[in-house]
Order: sequence, then C-alpha cells, then structure tokens
Amino acid sequence: MNRVDGKVAIVTGASRGIGRATAELLAECGAKVLVTDVLDDGVAETVEAIKSAGGEATGLHHDVTSEEDWAKAVDAAVNGLGGFEILVNNAGIFLQKAIEETTFEEYDKVMRVNVWGVMLGTKAAMGSMKVRILNNDPAGAIVNLVSTASIKGSPFGSVYSTSKGAVRLFTRSMAREISALGYNIRINGVYPGVIDTEMGAAAMNRMADATGESRNRAREIAEDMHLIKRLGTAEDIAKSIVYLASEDASYMTGSELVVDGGFWLK
Repeated sequence: MNRVDGKVAIVTGASRGIGRATAELLAECGAKVLVTDVLDDGVAETVEAIKSAGGEATGLHHDVTSEEDWAKAVDAAVNGLGGFEILVNNAGIFLQKAIEETTFEEYDKVMRVNVWGVMLGTKAAMGSMKVRILNNDPAGAIVNLVSTASIKGSPFGSVYSTSKGAVRLFTRSMAREISALGYNIRINGVYPGVIDTEMGAAAMNRMADATGESRNRAREIAEDMHLIKRLGTAEDIAKSIVYLASEDASYMTGSELVVDGGFWLK
C-alpha cells in the first residue's frame, strides 16, 4: 500500500527499534526517508535495509538536542530528497532508576533528548512545512512518540514518565497553536506500551533486578500486564505511525493514539 507516495519523511532515532521499523515501513509505503540518529552504524544499516528492499533513503548523523543539527536535517530532506512533509519525533532515551539514586545530570539528559529534542524538531518542521498552506498542499504531519508511562506512570521510571508527560501536553498544545497560526500541519502522538525492543528489554531487566525475579519471569509478568497477553513489536507501532502520517488520518490532530495491547487499562 503506497499510503505516503512521493512524500519525504524525517525519522529520528531510526538506527534501531521503533525508529528503524517506522523508517522501513514509510519507505515501503512510498516515502523517501531521511534516517537520523547519533548511532552512525545503525543509521547505515537502516538505510541499506531500505535500499535493498527497493526504497529510497539517506542517512544523517543527528543530535536532536542541537538546533544546528535540526537545520542540517531539514536541509537534507528539502534539498537532498526534494521535500519535507512528515516528521517522526522518535528519538528518546530511557532511565529506569529509583528517584533516591537519580542525579540531576541524568534527569537533565533525559529531558534534553526526550523533551527538548521533540520541541526543536517541531519548531524546525513548522518553519519548513508552514509554506504548504500557500500552495494548497495536503497537510504536513508531525508524529510524536509519547508513552503509556505518561498516562499511568512507571515504577523506577519517574523521570522518563515525566519527560513523556511533557511531550503529551506539548503535542496537545502545539495542535492548538498550529491551528491558531493557520498552518497546514497536523500533529499527533502515539502511545506505546511495553515494546519488545532494546529499551523494553532494559525496562524488564531493571524490574527483575529490583524484585529478585528471573529475567524470564519478568518478561512473563510484563506480558500478563497487557490485555492482549503479549508485548508489542516495533512493527505494531510503526503501522500506527504511518497511519497518522498518511492522508488516512487527515481529520486527526492533537490526538492520542494508544497502541499498547491494553497495558494502561491493567
């Protein structure tokens, strides 16, 4: 299904996990993809996977906390790939640690990447995409990765949950601000539960260490915390992101798409 044919997408944190799955699916659905991350080897692997499957992609070293790097990313999309219609703010870091043991430096790093990185990306996207309204083009689309941790909190993850709570309210606020400015841009959030990625594994391992359970048992417990009784996959989340990026979601902005197998209801 070529749901995003001819569009150009920037996907941050696309060297692995949800970011990589999203970049690959966007390309499969017809988009040209700028793959960005600070993990250069992973960027190269994602780009090669897309090209090997017949898609079009290029890679870029990109620190999402750097306004200069964001300017380079937008330039690479517009002048290198011929446009910029989709932004997926996926890059993020995880901290699972008791608050009594958490340092300000750790807190600051999570906030800079997870919150400031999303704000900078949105700012850069708006500066580029807002001209679309002058040409009566279809709306630009920004998709932010939030988390069910922003809804129900997370034990030993208060800093991470706080950062995602900020992204949640930022996304809502920006939907209203973009509308007030009259820009032809949609902005929505995706809320994963526990996903079977490196970040998800780290969360389960930390819980195992904290409770004294084996890591296999911690995984079983995590699976049982979902109404669907399994962990999510990166591909599960990628499908929801591509939906929000496509014209199928043309009447959605400021929305919260919870894709968590019923995790937050447990």
